[in-house]
Amino acid sequence: MKILMPTIYHPYMGGITIHVENLIKNLNKIGDYEFHILNYKSEGNTHSEDEFNKYYFDNVYVYEVPYISKIRGPSYFTKGYQLGKKIIKNEGIDLIHSHYAFPQGFLGAFLSKKFDIPHILTLHGSDVLRLSKNPVGKYFFNYAVKNCDNLVCVSNYLKNELIKSKCTCKTKKIDVVYNGVDTDLFYENGNDKNYGLFVGSFVKQKGIEILIESVKDLDFEFILIGDGELFKNFSDKINNEGIENIKLLGKKNQNETAEYIRNCSFLVLPSISEGLGMVLLEAMACGKPVIGTKVGGIPELIKDEYNGFLVPPNNPDELRKKIEILINNNELRKKIGKNGKEFSKNFSWENTAEKIDRIYNSMLKTMH
Repeated sequence: MKILMPTIYHPYMGGITIHVENLIKNLNKIGDYEFHILNYKSEGNTHSEDEFNKYYFDNVYVYEVPYISKIRGPSYFTKGYQLGKKIIKNEGIDLIHSHYAFPQGFLGAFLSKKFDIPHILTLHGSDVLRLSKNPVGKYFFNYAVKNCDNLVCVSNYLKNELIKSKCTCKTKKIDVVYNGVDTDLFYENGNDKNYGLFVGSFVKQKGIEILIESVKDLDFEFILIGDGELFKNFSDKINNEGIENIKLLGKKNQNETAEYIRNCSFLVLPSISEGLGMVLLEAMACGKPVIGTKVGGIPELIKDEYNGFLVPPNNPDELRKKIEILINNNELRKKIGKNGKEFSKNFSWENTAEKIDRIYNSMLKTMH
């Protein structure tokens, strides 16, 4: 089966890249697949604008789509459409599976219409929670969603938000398929090196400001991993206020990040909005207690006081209380961490891939 995937992929790091990589790895164990990925052109490449660079890993071809950074979405769409048409004609693509509504899902929808190929769209979070509510973004979001044959959401929360928005695909098919956890990377090593950890993008919806407010004068170390548009703001704030217990490490690769998670005391995700919160599951798989906010898909992962603590968003006092409980009670950390490890076993990439494989096959049956 030949799949065209408009998506973000390596070398860009983030939740979608990890999702796609693990999905492909596990689909390969199930069936005979070939993947053609339409990825953003990576910066620092010396290829000319028109020269599409093509990577080859066994059965995964990655095509780099040039874009203009000021208009990343629209420029990816126009170049990707030209390239996508060629790939579909030359390779005999069976099915399009887009990840994220715009520009990827929008592109998938156009190609699907032109060639009458089934289109599956996986919605990952901020496309449903933010793009769909943006006055301009809403148009692109609705077009992508309405012009696909099957929608996949990574949490029940996203599915419910989608239903509320009354925007759905032509077949009304919406499946919830959770992300999995890579247990070769996220496992318990018995270490607790006395620091709290945050992993994520430095963007407003992650609630980093709340975290800094709530822990800046605690006698305990906090490590923040990630980068993004607000990185410099927080870095300046920490320097200007002389905050000594918070270290910003910037971007780390997956192996380095996993090591920090395996060695931390607990992980905090203080999001203001969140599709699911993959990093919570990864921390649980490492036997770590977690603290998250009652937003988005997070309550689907954290059972309060069993495998972590749930706190209201935008509430530094409540967050601080729960953090102090974990700082002061080593036994509780172990107990909650053990429960989390057990809970995380429900989420495997094998399960994710099996569900997607079934969706692919049912789509092709319906179409032929």
